[in-house]
Amino acid sequence: MKLNENIIEHVVQGFNIPPKPEVLEEVQNLAKDPNIDPSEVGKCIATDVGLSASILKTLNSPFYGMARTITDVTQATVLLGINSVLNLIAASKIKESMQGDSCISLERFWDSSNEIANAMTYIGKKLKLSIPPENLHIVGLFHDCGLPAMAIKYSDYVDALKAADMNHEQSIVQIEDQRYNTNHAVIGYYIATSWGLPKDTCNVISQHHDVMALKNKVTPEFRLTYSCLKVACNIQEKLRRFSNSRDWPFVEASVLSSLGMTNLDYQDIEEDIDDMFA
Repeated sequence: MKLNENIIEHVVQGFNIPPKPEVLEEVQNLAKDPNIDPSEVGKCIATDVGLSASILKTLNSPFYGMARTITDVTQATVLLGINSVLNLIAASKIKESMQGDSCISLERFWDSSNEIANAMTYIGKKLKLSIPPENLHIVGLFHDCGLPAMAIKYSDYVDALKAADMNHEQSIVQIEDQRYNTNHAVIGYYIATSWGLPKDTCNVISQHHDVMALKNKVTPEFRLTYSCLKVACNIQEKLRRFSNSRDWPFVEASVLSSLGMTNLDYQDIEEDIDDMFA
């Protein structure tokens, strides 16, 4: 799906769109130099103590399953590469960048997004997917990042969420489009592109509620990332709310096939993640 950039620029006016963090901009500029020493990038990141701690906490979590403990961001940059660390920076900064009076609990929202991000990371590692775990993690955190922007802009947005829970004929993005002439997937896509996130990451964000997405001509990375997201979202929904996600019945067969998973594989991963969440 190709989104019209001019239309997006129009619909995001008046939204609390977080600007790209300075440190992300700085590291992206450094990354343009093909001869840059990764350790120099690590030193740049290390000047932000809070960011450094957040990156190390993510990398050393059980969901990442690193073979050894990562002790500093310079080590992480040398080991993982600059592009992977760029995704970790964006993932660390998005939560603090989305601020404002909201009609929903932003803390609860980010807790849920973080669980999905961790689940995606674990699934990618477990299945030995070709997608770097940092790419999966950032999709988990960013896929719904347009939702808090909607909740900050519209005081009645919680009513739209309630309507979506009760309406089994329409998706949340369809209800949002009817009420606000835009939806959180479009807003999330705009945030992701304005922060310079990878193309496939942005496209998954824009289409994460499209149950027909895998019917289109997509890249292998899109297919794997979208499928991993759908599995993670359904597992998180089942473990926290004891029911499948709204989209799961429509995408289950295609995403499991894309990931090379059987139903038994899915059950094993769900049990593993349940133990980790606990």
